[in-house]
Amino acid sequence: MSRSMQCLSYGHTPRRGVASVMAMVFMVVFSALALGFYAATTTASQVAGNERRSMSAQSAAESGIQFLRYHLSALDIPPGLTNDQLFDEVHMQLESRLDGTTNMNGGTIGYDGTSILMPATGYMKLDAKGEQQVKIVITRAGDQLISRITGRNGGVSVGRAIELKFSKAKNASAIFNFGVASRGPVSTTGNSTITGLTDKTKGSILSTSTVSNPVQVFGKMVSGDISVVNPNAVVKYGANVSIGDTTNHQLIDAYHIHKGVPEPKFPYIDTNVYAQYATNTYTSGMTVLENVRIPAGTNPTFSGNVVIRGVLLVEGSNKVSFGGNVDIQGVIVSSNSSPQPLISSGEVTNNVIEFTGSVTARPMDDPKSPLVGTQFNEVKKLKGAFIIAPQYRVKMWGNFATVGGSVVAAQFQMGGSAEGTIAGSVIQMRDDVATTIDGSADVVIASTGTTDYPPGISFGEYYTPVPGSYLEVHAD
Repeated sequence: MSRSMQCLSYGHTPRRGVASVMAMVFMVVFSALALGFYAATTTASQVAGNERRSMSAQSAAESGIQFLRYHLSALDIPPGLTNDQLFDEVHMQLESRLDGTTNMNGGTIGYDGTSILMPATGYMKLDAKGEQQVKIVITRAGDQLISRITGRNGGVSVGRAIELKFSKAKNASAIFNFGVASRGPVSTTGNSTITGLTDKTKGSILSTSTVSNPVQVFGKMVSGDISVVNPNAVVKYGANVSIGDTTNHQLIDAYHIHKGVPEPKFPYIDTNVYAQYATNTYTSGMTVLENVRIPAGTNPTFSGNVVIRGVLLVEGSNKVSFGGNVDIQGVIVSSNSSPQPLISSGEVTNNVIEFTGSVTARPMDDPKSPLVGTQFNEVKKLKGAFIIAPQYRVKMWGNFATVGGSVVAAQFQMGGSAEGTIAGSVIQMRDDVATTIDGSADVVIASTGTTDYPPGISFGEYYTPVPGSYLEVHAD
């Protein structure tokens, strides 16, 4: 019997095409799985791409913060500006630093009086290909800066934005770490010396002059080191001169002369903090000067015993000469309105404060000799300076004990047989005249390199982030 007959005889129905159906079922299933896998991987790739672009935009914004922070920290804002002037100054200095640079793609900073745009249009590139870009918009609230930093990834519109506030902070300077610091050349001759009182290194010299020979030491000794900003400068000194506590030329050149040092900030000067207390006007013959102002053009000469208490304000252009015995417990300052120095034969000629006699100078808060009287109640807080006269030549040819504070002048000269201890530093503001210490003059520096600057002396301001002001905002 045939097999088909056998199937019929037992009642079985033949099933044809089952394998094909199963194959098609599996094909559909595997196709669905493949499509699902494709969709999943495509979605995952898109999500990863979006995440990467978003993180790249976030990274660009964070880089923009560091870029802005760096440039705002390098500003040198002079004191006393109104808020409007302050914002103008910030724009001007950022413009000077950034216009035409690679970061700006050769472009410029935009400014409309209320907003500073970096750049004026478009975005700054953070890399050569421009895959990361950033734009910064700065506005102000009072004297605070409010910055909005928007980062994005290339040509994609995906962006992340951060708002950060900046507030003013005072610049510092290492200028008071030097015994004698001058914008001009420094020259010593004869038997003159510059020494540190308790620390020999404080008897140091700094010159920021760019001339080829900014420092010439032909006096007897400089107990500290010599520093010059000009990296190619030649520092001249005599055969038997002691510098840094040695006369060995090899040691001096190797260890005690420093070239190409960073230029410290020289101070901004505002003597109004002192001038407000100079309420009495000088008259001819006056020998006790308590909170006195000397009007412009008076040109007084003091030849006898003179007592100075509190603030002595020298107004306008004057030549003030002390030839007798001077007892000073206070500070001598020039007014902000004093004219700029006239230079002749290497000296300031129109504005001069000179001492040719004997000087006893004590700080205003000297506990051994307190200033008595209500007129000195606030004045006694103005400590740390002996002379602040940035438009004047200060000439010391007399003998001093310990001068209770720093000397800041357009030009500083010391000579003859003068000697004295300066409880601070000597700072010369002019670069077109020389600081000279001649004859047998002995300058002893008792400075401690303090950052507790005398009143009226500041080094400008910069901007620093306000703690806690970081805020992520919606990107435009």
